[in-house]
Amino acid sequence: MKTLTKNANAKINIGLQVLNKRSDNYHNINSIFIPISLCDIITISESIQFELRSNVQFNITDDENLVMKAAKKFNEALGINKAYSIKLQKEIPMQAGLGGGSADAAVVLKMLNEMNGNPFGDEYLAKLAIELGSDVPFFIFNKPAIAKGRGEILEFINFRREINVLVVFPNVNISTKEAYEALKRTQEQVQEIDFYSAFNTGHYNLIINDFEQYAIEKYKEIREIKDILYENGSFFALMSGSGSAVYGMFDSLEDMAIAAEKLDKYKTYFCKTI
Repeated sequence: MKTLTKNANAKINIGLQVLNKRSDNYHNINSIFIPISLCDIITISESIQFELRSNVQFNITDDENLVMKAAKKFNEALGINKAYSIKLQKEIPMQAGLGGGSADAAVVLKMLNEMNGNPFGDEYLAKLAIELGSDVPFFIFNKPAIAKGRGEILEFINFRREINVLVVFPNVNISTKEAYEALKRTQEQVQEIDFYSAFNTGHYNLIINDFEQYAIEKYKEIREIKDILYENGSFFALMSGSGSAVYGMFDSLEDMAIAAEKLDKYKTYFCKTI
């Protein structure tokens, strides 16, 4: 019986603009997705029936879970009817803007592809992935990229590896749907910011997250976390995705540890860009 175990990496957003609302009711975005070392751990075994076990409660049925959807999507694409037992060790906080669910789905596609003799290339897996969620294709490739469209149009970029990143989860969950609605975007597009150039030239003040103000107004903890990160040596800090996790980048591991101590009432994760 085949068994495979792999990590599913979280991501952070370096900048996030919601450019406009599309005719299909999705939104066009502009962002940079960066994978980080924080990860979930997935183990898949061939089985006589589908089963999903996890260390967390999802409060949805297995059929609604992205992991199970990904497994069944792969079966459908390959024209097989195999069942799998999937163990999901969640370390990435949920509803945090770190892409944990999308990462899990993408890695399940890649794992099942490997377990079945690699019939599909990454480009085809990415086509399956977009049917599961807008940012799932990114996690198929799992390397730094400028993301456009719904998040599925990826331009891979060179990015500094092993930047120290402190991720802070303020123990609040933000609805992505509500965050988008709060922006009230129309079909008229806002001016794009070149986040890649801004980061590489140290113009961090030009890098924004359109969801951050909404989140700060709703949860004062997000502003507090960001302020503490900057006060303790972070050279760049931002909320990731639609929230609620906030991250800070540090040159000094010592400064990062001090910041984490001052944020000990929240969940903190010591990470690096990969």
